[in-house]
Amino acid sequence: MNYPAQIRATLTTTTLLLVGCLVPDCFAIAGNASPEDAELKDWFDEDTESGVPQAREGELVFLSPPPESRTLHSINTVTITRTSLDDGWVQVRQCYEGLDAVPEAEVVYQYKNMRHLRIQSKTNISQAVIREQRVQLTGVQHDATLCIQAEVQILYPQSDGSFLLRNGPFHRRFLDGYFPMHVSMDVRLPSTLLRYIGISPESQSGFKVDLNDERVSIDAWFAGTLNIEMHFSE
Repeated sequence: MNYPAQIRATLTTTTLLLVGCLVPDCFAIAGNASPEDAELKDWFDEDTESGVPQAREGELVFLSPPPESRTLHSINTVTITRTSLDDGWVQVRQCYEGLDAVPEAEVVYQYKNMRHLRIQSKTNISQAVIREQRVQLTGVQHDATLCIQAEVQILYPQSDGSFLLRNGPFHRRFLDGYFPMHVSMDVRLPSTLLRYIGISPESQSGFKVDLNDERVSIDAWFAGTLNIEMHFSE
């Protein structure tokens, strides 16, 4: 399983680790015990709603109805092309909305196979610079957004001739708790070449799946760890 991105951020004198895997996607905060821990907890809880249960040890809990408070939103577009069937490379556009405000952050990608990383847009971020497979952010303000584009190799041919598109794990973690997260995904496919077979997990409350001939769309509200696998046939 790939864990392609880490986001490192600095808040006052305490260093945080925010793991932000971009397709697959996760968000986590960790830090050494210190007097600032209470401050970090308050900072992280600014956009979490009181009364929404946390998932323990990554257990997946779909949220229906979704939280009313602001929730970190990961918006993903994955485009499968004709050549993807031969080499497994797909085009990815990924945006975060509602990033937390920190003076500095760094997105470090860890895909085994990733290329052509570029910044498409940013708002409420003073500066964003790509250095190799890193995006260095300065002056991240409240309600900041960041959108990137890249190509990643996540389409896997199967022995029976079908194809598996694997995304995950998606999660947002602070210490031992997994907090609510909103993930949207739009998978675009060549309808004359691929046919959608199924998805895991199945469509349910808190995990909506919409289909048409050229697109599979997902809207998920959850706490815990979410892995998504889509199956296609030629």
